[in-house]
Amino acid sequence: MKRVAILLALSLSLGVFGGCKKDKELGEVGVYMPDGAPSLAFAKLMSEDSEDDGVFYRVVNPALIQTKVTADKDEDNADFCVLPVTASSKLLGSGEKYKLLATVTHGNLFMVSKMQAPTFTQENLHLLKGKTVGVLQIKQVPGLTFKSILKSADIPYQELTGGVEKSAEKVNLKGISSASEISVVDADCFILAQPAVSAVSSKGFYVVGDLQALYGADEQGNLGYPQAVLVAKSSFLDEHDAWTKDFLKKVRESVAWANTASAETLVSAVSSHLEDSGYQTTLKAPLLTPTAIAGCSLRYAPASVCKEQINAYLLGLKGVDEQAVSTLSENFFWE
Repeated sequence: MKRVAILLALSLSLGVFGGCKKDKELGEVGVYMPDGAPSLAFAKLMSEDSEDDGVFYRVVNPALIQTKVTADKDEDNADFCVLPVTASSKLLGSGEKYKLLATVTHGNLFMVSKMQAPTFTQENLHLLKGKTVGVLQIKQVPGLTFKSILKSADIPYQELTGGVEKSAEKVNLKGISSASEISVVDADCFILAQPAVSAVSSKGFYVVGDLQALYGADEQGNLGYPQAVLVAKSSFLDEHDAWTKDFLKKVRESVAWANTASAETLVSAVSSHLEDSGYQTTLKAPLLTPTAIAGCSLRYAPASVCKEQINAYLLGLKGVDEQAVSTLSENFFWE
């Protein structure tokens, strides 16, 4: 009995941590995505998922998503993966191993404050001078995007680190690691991501700025910037061109569907596809209000459409931090 118990425990362990390799032995196509707003884009596909459809979906801790495309053995990597566009540029931008197929989210960052006014727009962003802004993940997409917006508007800023004193002539940035810190960090306003914004809005905070609107609109009038992108193995694309095109049609439908689906359905789809049974999704149905879902900016844009916007966005981030992103090869875009 003891031997059986040990074997069963090992089997369960492999089911949780075996990842790509275990599933690929079954001959299925593996699609990986980080928990949060990007996973909502695939909720329809996950809700309709069946054991014999040839595709499996795994939602992972966002901190681990990069490991799904960087394993030493190619067979251990995801066939399809959703990544922040910044990470994809650094890890995959040559197009040798992976290619970018589409953008699926276009920004979910907002400014919140205990004060209802003013609401910050492109026209009055200078009013932030002298104020302190708590910035979620200041070295990552949220911080880089906000800095690029300020730089584009010729508004000086500084980080309050290393003994730097607050300036009345600059926007003073203070890094925070999670939304929970807004109750203890001294700042005039904070930059957070949906759906966390929905949570703090129910606790006395007001939305006083939309970073997607502050960034601006594309040629079609869509606000925001390319945030989460779908990539696929170059070798897979070479062998399964028609299959991929059909799959992308389903992804497009799933993205549109997520904008109108119920919060309970969305969370159920994500929760049932978590890679690690010990991990809990950060998505909570009561917080996924229509406003919160709209704020996740779920919108499908194929590589041929979003290519120019992606390059422009990365160029802006590169102007803020030369090492934060890499220039993308023409070969990286699958058109």
